[in-house]
Amino acid sequence: MDKPVGIALEKVIRMAFKSIVELSAKETLSDYVTAIAWSPVGNLLAVASGAGEICLLKDFVGLSLCPPTGQSVDALAFSWDGKWLASGGQDGNITLWQMEPDVPKIADTLECGSTWVDRLDWNPTCNYLAFNRGKTVQIWDADRTEEVTSLVGVASPQDIRWSPDGKRLAIAVKSNIHIWNAHNWNERLYQWELTSPASAIAWSSDAAYLASAIHDLSVGVLDWSKAQHLQREPLNEDELPAILCGFPGKVRKLAWADLPPSADLPPILAVATRELVTMWMQSPKGWESWVLDLHGGKVLDVAFQPQSGLLASVSEDGWIILWQAALEATQILEGAEEGFSCLAWHPTGRYLAAGGQRGELLVWSTCTDV
Repeated sequence: MDKPVGIALEKVIRMAFKSIVELSAKETLSDYVTAIAWSPVGNLLAVASGAGEICLLKDFVGLSLCPPTGQSVDALAFSWDGKWLASGGQDGNITLWQMEPDVPKIADTLECGSTWVDRLDWNPTCNYLAFNRGKTVQIWDADRTEEVTSLVGVASPQDIRWSPDGKRLAIAVKSNIHIWNAHNWNERLYQWELTSPASAIAWSSDAAYLASAIHDLSVGVLDWSKAQHLQREPLNEDELPAILCGFPGKVRKLAWADLPPSADLPPILAVATRELVTMWMQSPKGWESWVLDLHGGKVLDVAFQPQSGLLASVSEDGWIILWQAALEATQILEGAEEGFSCLAWHPTGRYLAAGGQRGELLVWSTCTDV
């Protein structure tokens, strides 16, 4: 690791708090936990399973939203204002729940034909929902109950992600990432051609970078400030997307560090691959990396605590590891006999929720010492 990267990491350590988490709640669903999502408003958590059930935890008290149906629910997300919860899965429908003060109610059901809905994402500035529908990606205005647009040529997307500022929508389709202007749907802003099909994409918290997991065991990183000018030829070498290589297996998850602007640090990316988490940080020489190696099973998910350098990783070995400043293990959590499947931090960073492969749902509260 070169000196500039070492100095940057020392800065992360200095700004980081020592976070310890304590178990606050535990529920059990009837099958593998497929998705979990925190509402941005209050202490409300939604969880879905492979059996099709959806449950809510409000202030750690459980409420059944949908009983098991036998058809998996694979996508779950709250709108930016907490007004809506969207779910999608094997039955080919999008269900929109309106989060009433007392009891949530189904407000709409959007039929997507025979399409298995496993990708949906809310715009972070308005109640526009993007999801795969047949041979298109549809943008739906939940407040107005109407279609905004249907984007053609993006059938069977591998992933769909709004930029954190809500200005752009990225869609991974086969070996291309299509980026659209949310204020003008008439044409694509940019098309990023990859060396192999993509499996997942992730925007950095400042919307400056877009990372893509690629099936050829690499990760591409697009600098959007440069990508806006890439339609011209010839291209300068420093304008090309960076390709991060050397991964031992499939890249399963990507997560950008969500650090406060005052930290003045280069972008940091966590990549889950096989039993490892590989960390990447941009430096004047390019992208430098280091490895976090403690898990004994496949790492299935990674997530940074908001406004912090604390990284959580979950794996099939039944461990959640908290990595202080994405460098050293500070705490190991257990509670899923046959391994964990997914995790999510509360938007405030006060709680960490994780789902297990036998239906376990656990929620930890953080206590932080300066």
